[in-house]
Amino acid sequence: MENPEYTELVKLAKDGDSTAFENLVEQNYLLVYKISYNWCRAKEDAEDITQEVFVKLAKKIFSFNEESTFQTWLYRIVINTAKDYKKKQERKRIKEMKYKEAQRIKSESLQESPSNADKIHQLFELLPTKLRDTALLVFTEGLTHKEAAVVLNCAEKTISWRIHQVKKELKRHLEHGEVI
Repeated sequence: MENPEYTELVKLAKDGDSTAFENLVEQNYLLVYKISYNWCRAKEDAEDITQEVFVKLAKKIFSFNEESTFQTWLYRIVINTAKDYKKKQERKRIKEMKYKEAQRIKSESLQESPSNADKIHQLFELLPTKLRDTALLVFTEGLTHKEAAVVLNCAEKTISWRIHQVKKELKRHLEHGEVI
């Protein structure tokens, strides 16, 4: 539950108060950037996603209907923006990438020793989208199953089942040595 001052700030921003909107941006910038970074794992992309989220927020804040908390609503905007951005980047990358360049990048990445966080994110990339989204919210964002269920618009039991599936999938991938 959001505090009354925060709720009032959201209301003022919805009513067109630009100072209130600026305060919302300031108060949520790091959260939005962190979520964006966890989805794309690249600083520049996370900055682009964050900027795009706040542009969308400026356009959509008037449609916030307060059925959920503002931050839950904002999470949804960030996740959808990150997914769209990632899809767009992937399409662009596929069109531009040449086979030789892809091999060079692959060769370089094999020579480097990735951090544990990078290894975890490599594992997450192997998961189906719904499981990956759930894992990122629960494991990297620290959301409870209930909070993740609200963000992903599903039942809390579904989140618990997905986390169980994530653990099984990650174990299977690790046993088969699918990650460096």
